Amino acid sequence: MSKKKCLFRNKAIVCGLLLSFVFGATLILSGCNVKPPHEMLPPNAEENQIVIINMISPPVPQQSPLMPSPLPPSLAPSLASMPTPTEKLPLAGYIIGIDPGHQAEANTTLERLTPKSRSSKKEKVSSGTKGRWSNVPEFEVTLAVGLLLRDILIQNGATVVMTRTTNDVDISNMERAFVVNDAKTDYALRIHCNGAKDETKKGASILIPRENPFQEDCRLAADLLLSEYCETTGIEKRGIDERGDQTCFNWCDRLIINIEMGYMSNPEEDAILSNPKNYESLARGLAKGIMLYFEQKENGGLGTPPPMINP
Repeated sequence: MSKKKCLFRNKAIVCGLLLSFVFGATLILSGCNVKPPHEMLPPNAEENQIVIINMISPPVPQQSPLMPSPLPPSLAPSLASMPTPTEKLPLAGYIIGIDPGHQAEANTTLERLTPKSRSSKKEKVSSGTKGRWSNVPEFEVTLAVGLLLRDILIQNGATVVMTRTTNDVDISNMERAFVVNDAKTDYALRIHCNGAKDETKKGASILIPRENPFQEDCRLAADLLLSEYCETTGIEKRGIDERGDQTCFNWCDRLIINIEMGYMSNPEEDAILSNPKNYESLARGLAKGIMLYFEQKENGGLGTPPPMINP
């Protein structure tokens, strides 16, 4: 065969292969909704201008065998369901002491009334009063309310120190002060009930130390606690009394006050104080007063108690 015929046949084969390739590529691109090469030319390209088009698809990333496959949208967590940082609890960082008054058995042994005098002495601890009609002892009421108060304060962020958690203890009033002092409490509350020969006497009152390193804070705490307690429980408000004859007060060097929740010698208040169904309300009233004190100390002004979390 001559060289011209051979060259002609080779050109024909090459042209045929090129046409087949272009035709096949056009069919594939049309099925993928992709424009064929001759329609992908830039608008300003001339007919015979050479334009290089990258026909190679980018590599598909391979899923690592060590990484889990992404969740489908129906199972993927939304932003609304993701946990958010919790806000600071209103009593976070504070240490609060609770002293449920009295105990099951009195201890009549004498102890010093005050560190300033060796001669002035008083019984270590009494068993307290009891309901004139219910016959419920004071030491049971103060512990039950104190434990509920503890739970509310802990739920709101406080660290709580109890002088006792059972009735069968023997801890003097001086020793109760030492518990508070050693814990370096920011606030200490003694819980008591009152009693009198006159059954018409009623209402709640608060005792505060006559002398204390935090005297002004004691009065502020007493005022706020008494107001919130009486408003919550409906018990009549009597007032605040400074006392120098309380052993626990005299040995305590922290903020400390004493709530007399009502008279167990009064028929109406005995019915309230001896009924366990009322204890949560009593504890809530005390907790509101404590929380309002710290809210005012932090913000420098009176206000409503911050929202309280119930256990």
